[in-house]
Amino acid sequence: MLTPMSKKVKRRFSTTLSRIYAEALDRVVEKGFYLNHQAAIRAALMRMFQFHGIEPFTDQGAELEGNAPPKH
Repeated sequence: MLTPMSKKVKRRFSTTLSRIYAEALDRVVEKGFYLNHQAAIRAALMRMFQFHGIEPFTDQGAELEGNAPPKH
C-alpha cells in the first residue's frame, strides 16, 4: 500500500518517447482531450495505477478526490 505524500512534495521524471508515442501524445492534446502533455501523461499513469489496483488511484479513491481521468 502506498502512503500519500505531502501535496507539496513533487518529483520530476524524464523519459524519451519514440516518434509513434510522441505523435499520439501530440494528437490527444491538439484534439483538446487534454490541456497539455503533462495532463495527458498524468491521466495515463492514473489509469495504469487503477488497472493494477494501486491506491489511492482505485476508481473510488480517484473519484472522491476529483482526480479521475476523463472518460471518453
